[in-house]
Amino acid sequence: MLHVPRPLGLLLLALLLASVFVPTLPGTTYWQRVLQDAGHGVVFAGVAIVLLAMQSRRATARRGVRDHAQAFALAVALGIGTELLQLYLPGRNVSAMDVLHDAAGAVLGLALVALAERRVAEDRGVVRYAAMCVLAALVVLAWEPLRCARVYAERSRSFPTLAPMGPLADAQFVAGRNAKVSRATLPQAWRRPGEGPALRLSYAPGARPAFELTEAAPDWQGHAVLALDVTNPADAPATFILRVLDRQHDWTHEDRLNLPVIIPAATRTTVRVSIAAIADAPVARDMDLGAIANVMLFAPRPLPGAEFYVSRVWLEE
Repeated sequence: MLHVPRPLGLLLLALLLASVFVPTLPGTTYWQRVLQDAGHGVVFAGVAIVLLAMQSRRATARRGVRDHAQAFALAVALGIGTELLQLYLPGRNVSAMDVLHDAAGAVLGLALVALAERRVAEDRGVVRYAAMCVLAALVVLAWEPLRCARVYAERSRSFPTLAPMGPLADAQFVAGRNAKVSRATLPQAWRRPGEGPALRLSYAPGARPAFELTEAAPDWQGHAVLALDVTNPADAPATFILRVLDRQHDWTHEDRLNLPVIIPAATRTTVRVSIAAIADAPVARDMDLGAIANVMLFAPRPLPGAEFYVSRVWLEE
């Protein structure tokens, strides 16, 4: 029967729980965040196993349901505690999904122990139940990674369209700053027959909103033009800056494209920028067209009206 002395067990718990607080670095991609979140399951599988192994060793028969239930309850309590602690840490958020992953990981770890212990293996009913627990835990832990794969597949299918990509990808890779982004039909005056939904940027009067592709399809090589189909329904011109940067960007103004764009009042128009101009935009180097990281259309001053539409962003050959 697996047993860990209390001092060693406490050390192992401290090391496992410390891994939960590894910070998310700037520039972390969506799949990296999902992988980090799914890692909670692995960590808490270990936590539950250690908690179970720290229980007093008995010379007699197998561990029972009570032993596993106690280890599970303690593991989940630790998971909730680590989430609540993040209320006081800068840049961290409390996540119910993380707690679910913690619980699923604990179930997985305890079920694997039950399957591995020889005495339990003689009980087919317990083995069957433990196997079902393993399967259920794996389904929970795999859900977000599988959804992540669907998001990237949706983005890949839409290329060379960069936005809109589809509901799943738009929800992850399209963001508004000082504004809300939603899928909506263009007003009748600018709508074209058979046209699908646009992305609407809704903002408060006097705001300086921004439309952002947080993780654009990165490889723009072999294309000649970046195009944006946009509509300004307001009765005054809207001034924006089109910003494009790559993964090497050093977060200085000179190391990216910063192109002023003026959209006339009550107008739908297509803005086109040559890829060559984007490549030449950084002052001290060429932009890496195989590693584009971010595209933003932002207002340097308050905009008129309360909404703005992006019907499509795409690359042309």
